[in-house]
Amino acid sequence: MNTFNIRIGSKMYSDPVNFSRGFKKSGDFSIAESDILSIYGQSLLGLEMGELIPETAEEKQFVQVMMGKAQATTTVEKAWAKYVKLSRTKRNFFTLYSSASKSSLNDADNEEYDDSGTDIEAEI
Repeated sequence: MNTFNIRIGSKMYSDPVNFSRGFKKSGDFSIAESDILSIYGQSLLGLEMGELIPETAEEKQFVQVMMGKAQATTTVEKAWAKYVKLSRTKRNFFTLYSSASKSSLNDADNEEYDDSGTDIEAEI
């Protein structure tokens, strides 16, 4: 993995509320992105929230990106921006199954279909 000129957090970062199975098993992040979030996440969160003062040029650039004054260019900035988007915005959940009680079809829609005119004959 690349080394970045950003402080490593004092402990591994995780977000059990939004990613209960971890970043790697969520299916949303690549292995490299999940490693970045786990290793640098605590520092990145501190920089974003203003709890840590940026010391290096990369940290200052990261703060500018989080404030919306610059575009994300490094892998760390892109991974954190992706994490922020996935964890802080509402995600739509779509399913292939729908029970009859939750179906959007009402009885009037069902009455429109008339199969009385179709006869199927089977030859044996």
